[in-house]
Amino acid sequence: MPIGGTAFFGQNQHPRITTNYLNQLNRRGDPAPGVPVSTAQTSGSIVQSYDGQIGGKLTITNPWAVQFADPTVGPLYGGIYQYVQFDPLMITPAQRGGIAFWKDEQQYIVTTDYVAQVSFKPAGVIVNADYPGNWDFIQIAGVAMVLFGAALAIGASAGVNTGATPPSAGAGTPGPNYLGIVVQAAGVSGQVSPVEMSLGAGWNF
Repeated sequence: MPIGGTAFFGQNQHPRITTNYLNQLNRRGDPAPGVPVSTAQTSGSIVQSYDGQIGGKLTITNPWAVQFADPTVGPLYGGIYQYVQFDPLMITPAQRGGIAFWKDEQQYIVTTDYVAQVSFKPAGVIVNADYPGNWDFIQIAGVAMVLFGAALAIGASAGVNTGATPPSAGAGTPGPNYLGIVVQAAGVSGQVSPVEMSLGAGWNF
């Protein structure tokens, strides 16, 4: 059973956001589930984490996405955002628009370190430059701001370039590493641009 039983029982409909914006400037994720500090960081105190929201999904419409977007960072779009943990041992730094892969779907742990022989599946698009071990939302459906490693025209199919560091979007076809369709603006190498997501592997409930 997943930690906290969140997705297993379908009880969590309102994951908690601990900052003003979903893509808050300089946000590095939550050191404990649903809280901006952990017990280890607060001397003499016990911080109550919100374990029930682990794996939980936040669904927002385009108007709400505007409200949740930090204007100093860039836009967000309506879609589904899932609360996951970034692997404490991951080496490749998380980067806005980069691709997160499932390392442990049952425990809702993702990583930026693609391992081909383990057949890691794309979990979603990273919203913030989160620290290893911290918890945060990744986007799993809707229009996402994706980091491109190659130029792609509007309407082109985008897939994960697993050989890039960090893994980013390049030309793709439907399959395990498929991301979706480039929309609104052409993809530019080294920059984030909108992709209408259609993850081939789906996402873990």
